[in-house]
Amino acid sequence: MKHILLAIAACTTILPALAQTTSPFVAYDDELKNDWQNWSWAKVQFSAPVGGARPIKVEGEPWSGLALHHEAFSSAPFTKVSFYINGGVEGGQSLTVKAMADGKPMEAGYTIQPKAKTWAVVVVPLKELAAANKTIDGILLQGGADSYKPYYVTRIQFE
Repeated sequence: MKHILLAIAACTTILPALAQTTSPFVAYDDELKNDWQNWSWAKVQFSAPVGGARPIKVEGEPWSGLALHHEAFSSAPFTKVSFYINGGVEGGQSLTVKAMADGKPMEAGYTIQPKAKTWAVVVVPLKELAAANKTIDGILLQGGADSYKPYYVTRIQFE
């Protein structure tokens, strides 16, 4: 019985350490990372010089979007997607964050409106995108029915 208790104690100290070793899966941080690709149908400029950072500058026509694609992967190790966004000079763009599967946006989305001239972190739980524990292959920030002025986004990652 003593050996079983020692084994259980060892497992409880090892399991949290294993959970902490899962690092973020970075899609963009000053440049595309980890084999992510640009599949956008908005006007995008990668590594746009803004202060000391090099975010993606995005502007577009109605329903256009910043789409980043990766070979299909399981979202199971992750619970959220996060990124930094700045609404540019005017801000207020209505953008919907969506996960992608089979190269197409999934139905569920999370709407944001970045503020003018202000950087903010956005954290979206994958369950809000119906992407928790699924096989996905991309992330999308899509505009609505109106054209939109430039915004900036960087440090896109799954955590």
